[in-house]
Amino acid sequence: MSAAASDAAAKRAKLLRRTRVGATITLGLAGLLYLTTLFKSELPVLAVSAAVLGVCIWEIDRMGSLAGRRLWAPLAAAAVFATWMLWGYFHEVGGGIDLEERGHVDLGFGWAWTIQAALQSGLVLTAVYAAACTRSWVVRLAGVALLASPSLADALLGAEHSTLVALALFLFVVLRLVVFGAERRGQALAALLLGPLLVVSLLGLVWIWYGFSHWGLVALLAIAKIGDTAGYYVGSTLGRHHPFPSISPGKTSEGCVGSFIAGAAAGALCVQLGWLPGGSWLGGLAAGGAVNVAAQASDLLESWVKRKAGVKDSGTWFGPSGGMLDLVDSFFLATPVALFSWPLLLRLGQP
Repeated sequence: MSAAASDAAAKRAKLLRRTRVGATITLGLAGLLYLTTLFKSELPVLAVSAAVLGVCIWEIDRMGSLAGRRLWAPLAAAAVFATWMLWGYFHEVGGGIDLEERGHVDLGFGWAWTIQAALQSGLVLTAVYAAACTRSWVVRLAGVALLASPSLADALLGAEHSTLVALALFLFVVLRLVVFGAERRGQALAALLLGPLLVVSLLGLVWIWYGFSHWGLVALLAIAKIGDTAGYYVGSTLGRHHPFPSISPGKTSEGCVGSFIAGAAAGALCVQLGWLPGGSWLGGLAAGGAVNVAAQASDLLESWVKRKAGVKDSGTWFGPSGGMLDLVDSFFLATPVALFSWPLLLRLGQP
């Protein structure tokens, strides 16, 4: 067998193996989504999202050069804080949320939670990172002060000044970590940027379930993964141009275009199947395209973090598909984009 034929056979075998693994994972996720139809509570979706989030944090803490940096502490703190916020919105703050009306509601609660959770979990993550993961005692003390600032400043200075104190401490910590290099910049940026996105995107799936029912989760999963799969196959067979060689050498322009077309078509199909009710085919195309662009950007973000860590995949849980972080990376930006854009885009083309 010639070298060219041997390479072609190896490439086909890799594609088939990835297809088998992807199909198995998809069936498993479909089973989990089916379980959510048996409950009128957000707890099953929240439990699965939190479990996946925990595995992702475990992978990041052991990923290449990030291992031994104690990143689990700030990431876990942000995750626990955001989970508590979400539970509070459903059972305390958001007492007006009617789970019987899920799938036919205004997502105002979800928008408010997403923005608030991103900001506050980012603050918690930054404070714990500064206090637990840095070598500079000045930064450590600033991190401890940042954690205590909401209650302490409120007690000493009044509520009107507590936000300003927290903001000043936050900016000081970020400047010391990132700009003035108190820590290695790549690792600090990886934790400070990826952490809030990871937390909000996975826990935000609960709001997709609430606003669009379990079929909305199916639609989001289908759009993200159909686009990802199409991009992989098109890039593997037709890809010639590599627009991001320093971040993701395997990603091609042809694959990106193929992924976008497939993702947009998947959005239109989801509308026709009734998974995204109330939308037009044009709205479905727009909704699918928006999620696909966000998913591709998410994939690049995770590739950048892995590049900083010096690894190809986040783990080996799913063979050629990598680890849990590789499996859910599409949702980092896709979930917030879907929450904010779907109620508007799905109306396109309607009288």
